[in-house]
Amino acid sequence: MFGHQPSKPATPPDSIDFELTDFEDARHALEELPPGIESVKNLRPGYWEQQRRKPLATDRALTGGSMEWVISLPPTLRPHTLCEQFPRIVNLVAECWPDVSRSSAILDQLVNDRRGNRRGFPPAVQTELAALQNYLQSRQPR
Repeated sequence: MFGHQPSKPATPPDSIDFELTDFEDARHALEELPPGIESVKNLRPGYWEQQRRKPLATDRALTGGSMEWVISLPPTLRPHTLCEQFPRIVNLVAECWPDVSRSSAILDQLVNDRRGNRRGFPPAVQTELAALQNYLQSRQPR
């Protein structure tokens, strides 16, 4: 009899167990968003379009500096498809090409998807970007 705890009555089948909760804790739990819910706003139509900068005239055509850069590359390395389909990218790469570390970082971002769920470039463009990246890495001193 001493120290003997009364047994807990068995719960009937199909019953719901309730847990005693403090109201302040419950209010606090409602104020916090569940994990992952914050990223849902990124899925709404038009969200990414609002995040991008406004298009510039140089986004639609190669600049003179970009054309000179392309011509300066070995003929087998010249990114013809990239020039035709994504002149904005060519302009960016050409602008930073003299700075090896910066151009290496930009090519790395273009070749490797770090954000996830990106559509990516067509295979021919991916091949040209990878070739430029390899060429640039071969030029870096070790």
